[in-house]
Amino acid sequence: MDERPIAVVVDESKPFLMYLSKLLNRMGLQVLPVSHAGEALEICRVTRPHLVTMDMRMPDMDGLEALRIIREDQDLADLPVIMISSYQEKSRQWEALSLDCIDVLEKPVDLRRLHKAIQRCNLYPGGRRRYLRAPFYKTVGLHHQETRYEVTSSNLSERGIFLQLGEQLPKGAHVDVDLPLSTDANLRVGGSVIYSRVDDQDGTGISSGTAIKFDRLTLQHLEIISALVAELLIGDIVAEQTEPVVSPNR
Repeated sequence: MDERPIAVVVDESKPFLMYLSKLLNRMGLQVLPVSHAGEALEICRVTRPHLVTMDMRMPDMDGLEALRIIREDQDLADLPVIMISSYQEKSRQWEALSLDCIDVLEKPVDLRRLHKAIQRCNLYPGGRRRYLRAPFYKTVGLHHQETRYEVTSSNLSERGIFLQLGEQLPKGAHVDVDLPLSTDANLRVGGSVIYSRVDDQDGTGISSGTAIKFDRLTLQHLEIISALVAELLIGDIVAEQTEPVVSPNR
């Protein structure tokens, strides 16, 4: 069963809908893409999503009208909504904010502003995910004491990595990680084990693996890792997009 938070993405542009859905999926959300606001309202009533992104202007029913309906619906009134606009219309943006939307983002959507808006939705029971993270299915080198492991990773954030390690390391253990970069070089960063679990024999459903928090980073390391995570999330989208969808920053 997919237990990720559900996001309903609403936009009349098929390319924008496809690429924003792809991005949010990589950011850890289960995405339901919809082309019309009326259909989106029906889906929201059935699925009770955790988040909606809504284009400001659409045919038949525009985003502002849909947002008003959401706020007037007793069952949907608290639904977090991020409005997205391709227009420089400050009055409409202020109207959306007055209806308690999380934020109004302009196209192309700024990756980090989108991330900050999502954090304000409080989607995760364990608290906000402060740093950007992305799927990262690579073989990395893990150094602990005198041993080097070749380990498969599954997720990389700006401040840590999750590894599929076959043996448990003690919490707090100091390690070094060799991160493969797109330039075929490795970046060695230091960190500490904050979570380690080999299996799920007790049936709790808690993920097995090892979580490393990077805690010995230089400013250059921070810049390189942040750029790598952004590239993993949107590099191919930026290269392929035929209309403004997303940008690394402004």
